[in-house]
Amino acid sequence: MRNKYFNFLCGIIEPFKGEDPPLLRHLHDITFYSLVPNDDNRGIDGEKLREIFIDQEGPQALSFLPDRPCTLLEMLIGLSIRLEFESANSYWEKRPNEWFWILIDNLGLTGGRYSYDQDDYICDVLLRREYKSNGDGGLFPLKYPKEDQRKVEIWYQMSAYILEKYPI
Repeated sequence: MRNKYFNFLCGIIEPFKGEDPPLLRHLHDITFYSLVPNDDNRGIDGEKLREIFIDQEGPQALSFLPDRPCTLLEMLIGLSIRLEFESANSYWEKRPNEWFWILIDNLGLTGGRYSYDQDDYICDVLLRREYKSNGDGGLFPLKYPKEDQRKVEIWYQMSAYILEKYPI
């Protein structure tokens, strides 16, 4: 029963199609933090998933929620939901689960079996913003960045990525 909220999150992103659930558990163990102004809004997006869970499950759902700030898994799912909204009614429209796995792939967290040390390192690089200035190693790698992506809030990285990769 303790995994009820985690299972709720997994239900949004449908992970059990060849992806490794230990990765998702690991992402849920990592606390999201922001170093760039306004990135805390992405954490708020992730924490809103808790409200949705409570709405679905009722007040007893509170006992299943993390007792800490937004997790990295929650932030990535919240961001995926934002990406779905941004792509709505376009020819490149995608559901949150599709966006989530694109983000995971952009980070380099897929393509092999789960490795705690390697995946932990990748997550640290993301959170500390130690990826390349063009976004490689982060959520939104760009071929033609206009500025150092390590200093750009996630929302604007996302916008630049959409414009470059999925032009209207």
